[in-house]
Amino acid sequence: MKVIGSSAKTSFFYKNGLNNFPNWKLMYKYQCSSTEIELNKYLKKNKLKKFQPIAIFSRKQSNGVGQNGRKWISPQGGIWLSAAYPIFSKDFSTNIFPISIAFFICEMFYKKSIEVKIKWPNDIFYGSKKLLGFLPKLITRGNEVLYAKIGIGMNLNNFTPDEGISLSNIIRKKNLSESYWSSKILKVLNKAILHNKNKKKIIYGANKFLNKNCLPSGYDNLWKINKIDEMGSLIIFNHDHQKTLKLNI
Repeated sequence: MKVIGSSAKTSFFYKNGLNNFPNWKLMYKYQCSSTEIELNKYLKKNKLKKFQPIAIFSRKQSNGVGQNGRKWISPQGGIWLSAAYPIFSKDFSTNIFPISIAFFICEMFYKKSIEVKIKWPNDIFYGSKKLLGFLPKLITRGNEVLYAKIGIGMNLNNFTPDEGISLSNIIRKKNLSESYWSSKILKVLNKAILHNKNKKKIIYGANKFLNKNCLPSGYDNLWKINKIDEMGSLIIFNHDHQKTLKLNI
């Protein structure tokens, strides 16, 4: 079988061993300002269809935006994407959605013997260095969740600043397949949506992978991490106080 082009290669890997997952519409760009901007342009012109999520990839971004508006450094060699996943449900558990993504990403890496941890709420660390980050957002109408938007950045073969690490450095292999690992991420997003009601498994698994040494920004070492609660919030404490940190999506 001859497979040509980035979309075709990612689809090939994605469909290998496919288990009742939806087909994705995939779009690739060599370079753009931001895949989120490109996704928003697409959604303004096109109606999102049920059972057909869309993902836009770019080999590099010049103006990616991360958590709290921070610049998302996105050089060539990494995986940079924004996705929209149709949900159209009034029963979707919004609180645990980000934790669900984090859990299934960690599970994906652990199946490859790559021991990662969750830095709550939406970063994946290898040791003390960031390997992957994601930004989830749910689009609602009344009490119905229409669709999810997810931006993901993963350090694969690219150069990283000191606080980051690429997967190629972790496993000491060069030129890892972007298409292969992109397909793995798409399958993670499927699981995060389709297993949304399995709250106990998600929270239990997320706590198993939780990095308790990485406090959220704004908290010093007098604070300690306790756990992720049943609502996906982070419980932290010091000698006489306890706080519940919630994630707004």
